[in-house]
Amino acid sequence: MRIGSSLSGVDLTTQHNLLRAFNQLNQSSVRLATMNRINSGSDDPAGLIAAENLRAELTAIEEASANAARARGVVRTADAAMSEVSSLLNTIRGNVVSAASSGYSDAELQAMQIETDAALDAIDRIGDITSFGGNHLLDGSGTTFVFSPDAGDTVSLALPNINTSALGGAAGRLSDLAGGGSASLTSGNLAEAMSILDSAGGQVLEARVRAGAFEKYTIDSSQRVLDSMAENISSAFSQIQDTDVAAETSRSMRSEILVQAATSAVMQAGRSRSLLGGLFGF
Repeated sequence: MRIGSSLSGVDLTTQHNLLRAFNQLNQSSVRLATMNRINSGSDDPAGLIAAENLRAELTAIEEASANAARARGVVRTADAAMSEVSSLLNTIRGNVVSAASSGYSDAELQAMQIETDAALDAIDRIGDITSFGGNHLLDGSGTTFVFSPDAGDTVSLALPNINTSALGGAAGRLSDLAGGGSASLTSGNLAEAMSILDSAGGQVLEARVRAGAFEKYTIDSSQRVLDSMAENISSAFSQIQDTDVAAETSRSMRSEILVQAATSAVMQAGRSRSLLGGLFGF
């Protein structure tokens, strides 16, 4: 063995082993601290690409799922409003049936007309105020949703224009049943009034059925698919990105032992060099 003041091959190997053991220990410590197997591109370049792609897809799925939950709120808000409109139409229908009887005085008919006018005003008010997140629901414009990670994949729900000037049919509009209208309780055209009510009630009922079917077969089914996708993608992401705690803890303990052994070897090499230096005078 050559004796000299410069580092020998054995010294360099010992220091290299110590540095490698320190790097392994540091990597294990970072992985255990962050619970992420990949903390930089150098940890696993291919794994980093796969993990980031899955992360982006998972984010889009979570937003689509949130859209589904929001859409459910929209549908239920609209249905509650239309249910109240149906109730008001039934109140008006009762007044029309009563007005068809000859047993009521003019004062009683006038009172029923006032009640009918109030119900018609309430229908208009419901159409004006029903909204979700600042968006009016019952103005006939409809709503559009995205229940897919693809922002271009949209679905729409058509909702009626809840307004007495819009609801009705060939016989006329609900507004015609107001006091002084062509189908008011005192107009003598109560058959026309009933026909208008039938058309308006059918429009509201059809809209409620369409909204219910949309919730059951579009929102709910999309939600189940999105939940399944999120579960599977989360699992795949976890396998790539998450730290295997048991394996990393074992690797960390092994690295600590290697660090201790390498440190002892370096210290021993240093003492040996000092002894040799003292012995040979360099």
